[in-house]
Amino acid sequence: MTDQLDALIARDQEAIGCPYPIFSELRQESPIHFSDKLGAWVCTRYDDVMEVLHDTDRFSSLSPTGPRDGRNGFALAMEELAKDPEMAQYFETFLANAANAAVLLNADPPEHRRQRKAVNRAFRPSRLKGMEPMIEQVTIDLLEPIREKAEMEVVSEFAVGLPMTIIAKALGVGIDDLDTFKKWSDDLVMPVGNPDPSIDKVRDYLISLKGFNEFFGNLLIERRTNPTEDIISDVATAEVNDEELNDAEMLSMLQQFLVAGNETTTKLLTNLIHRLAVDSELEDKLRSNPDLIDNFIEEGLRYEAPVGGLFRMAKEDTKVNDVEIKAGEHLWVIYAAANRDPEIFDNPDDFLVDRENAREHLAFGHGEHYCIGALLARKEARIAIQLLLANIENIQLIEEKNKYEYEESFVLRGLKELHVSYDVIV
Repeated sequence: MTDQLDALIARDQEAIGCPYPIFSELRQESPIHFSDKLGAWVCTRYDDVMEVLHDTDRFSSLSPTGPRDGRNGFALAMEELAKDPEMAQYFETFLANAANAAVLLNADPPEHRRQRKAVNRAFRPSRLKGMEPMIEQVTIDLLEPIREKAEMEVVSEFAVGLPMTIIAKALGVGIDDLDTFKKWSDDLVMPVGNPDPSIDKVRDYLISLKGFNEFFGNLLIERRTNPTEDIISDVATAEVNDEELNDAEMLSMLQQFLVAGNETTTKLLTNLIHRLAVDSELEDKLRSNPDLIDNFIEEGLRYEAPVGGLFRMAKEDTKVNDVEIKAGEHLWVIYAAANRDPEIFDNPDDFLVDRENAREHLAFGHGEHYCIGALLARKEARIAIQLLLANIENIQLIEEKNKYEYEESFVLRGLKELHVSYDVIV
């Protein structure tokens, strides 16, 4: 069990590709298990995960991506790069603002509540409802070249472009710079679940952080005086009790919105299309009963959570499931494990499109830090699947092209490529 968990943390491709047997064994034998390799407790039962997520008095979100071990690969690479005079300007950015701001994902109450209240309007249902025609048009535009062929690579040709374009439009930036935004997003999310990156990847991270902050910092200044109907304007003009957000908070928020607004939805769309290709009967079920599409998405989130789980830190000596946790120790609360807990979900390793309690999954977290963009992600996925099924059919895997390689993260789980064939609906 320990060896398998260590393999997952080490980002072994086989373990990342199918971590669920590891989670199942942990849940049965050691549901609150300390990992020496991770330097944290691993939490796999649904009820335990829910307990930790909801108790903000005992558990902090200040380090949601895990223990900040000063001797891991990221820290060592930073030490080495700090010796390079040419990198000084990038370290200045890292130390000065968004990299260190406790905001939303990595903030505790009451700051988290203040920040969330300030930007809730950016994701209000009426705003997202108004985005539906835009989401439909973006999807149609992406499907146009797909209709001219008989096969596609799902990630690069569809699953990246859709959420990347939508979050750019929602933020209020031009889509001509999508490649740059995607580069920034990939570089900024790189440390998540990847504690031992190469020095080149850490250099790219620092360079992208500076580029992001300069670009969006200028836009924030502009939108403070000339706001429009977009997320950047909402953030730039946000106030709670006559108190504005500071620059570091605003930049960190926009960074989280850009990254979370595309990375997780890309993985969700890829997983859903993979499921359609694996189960040939699903297409007909969804076409004959379109109302099932929403539950198809929820079951997809339960079955393969794009975010495997995040971390919490104990604020005090406490217990979870009768296991003693010391103040300062971290817990990896694994959504993907909770989502397959047989105490909650019958036949959890089966994909059941009509599962009645599929929406009880924890793919978007739960409690105080429930994903602020969950409604947008669901809306994008629903429109994407509806239009996909209206344009192509008989989706099948092209096995000779598929290597089934996953991104190098034990927290984020997504295929690098997925090749499928299909017939175009005339």
